[in-house]
Amino acid sequence: MMKDLEEYQEELRRQRGYTESFLSAMKRRLNLQSIGTYIRSGDIRACVNYDSFQERQTNAYTKLERYLTQKYGEDEADDIITQVNEYSCVTEEVSFSLGMKAGATLYSKLTDNFETDI
Repeated sequence: MMKDLEEYQEELRRQRGYTESFLSAMKRRLNLQSIGTYIRSGDIRACVNYDSFQERQTNAYTKLERYLTQKYGEDEADDIITQVNEYSCVTEEVSFSLGMKAGATLYSKLTDNFETDI
């Protein structure tokens, strides 16, 4: 119900010549996919995927498995996928640890001085 009201109000604003404010533009862009794209590549436009994490992982795995099976056969594809999984697990652990350290450092920097808000 609230979503319908917000959509209705937004449509009325557009009909009156509403232009997007800085705050509404930031809110529209504020999501982890957009932020991640900007941090990794500096790109300000991200193609936001609304699928769940599990759906995204399943789709990527299915696509890889299908490609490898067609190209190398089922047995060879299984061996390749095993090697890719071992590699990606290590990469995932390293990325997670770096992200945790960066988050802890940021938290520390933001909260270490009670005299200012910067």
